[in-house]
Amino acid sequence: MNKTSESKQLSDEELMVRYQEGDYQSFHTLYFRHHQRIYSYLTKRLKDRESIEEIHQSIFFKFHRCRHRYDKRYPLLKWLYTIARSELLDFCKKRRVQTSPLYEETTIDSSTESSNATEQIDLEQIDGLTTVEREALTMRYYTENDYQEISQKLQVSYPYARKLVSRGLKKVKQALVPSETKTSRDIS
Repeated sequence: MNKTSESKQLSDEELMVRYQEGDYQSFHTLYFRHHQRIYSYLTKRLKDRESIEEIHQSIFFKFHRCRHRYDKRYPLLKWLYTIARSELLDFCKKRRVQTSPLYEETTIDSSTESSNATEQIDLEQIDGLTTVEREALTMRYYTENDYQEISQKLQVSYPYARKLVSRGLKKVKQALVPSETKTSRDIS
């Protein structure tokens, strides 16, 4: 039995243990097993397709970064939905902050994890990422800047800063799931 068909027969929890040990094929299997559910979860809560896709990518990016924190005694899908809920709430909080400048300086995101406690992806190793996309991803996920700060530091418009992060996340996802043929836009 080859590795791919063997991984399809393993439980989510067994696949996650393998992924924690460095088996990226296990991530591929987990992603294709659950990405549709997570996408549906988001579409039931948000209407904006661009935001849905951004959060969807962010969920699996965080899933990768925090994989070492998963405890196999608990169901993987519940952990994945916890990440999804957290990312969705963070997105909604940040959106409110951007429309309400009065609270911009006082808002604290208590669900954000320390970047020192998570494994960082070496963005230099991701083929196809432009320098500005690397900078945008680093600012967004490793130094936890919001899009307004990113747009100011990179001297680009706010929508373009969001686009840079979104494009960068797609390229990172493609690097982590190299044989993926569908994009999240193909999902309905």
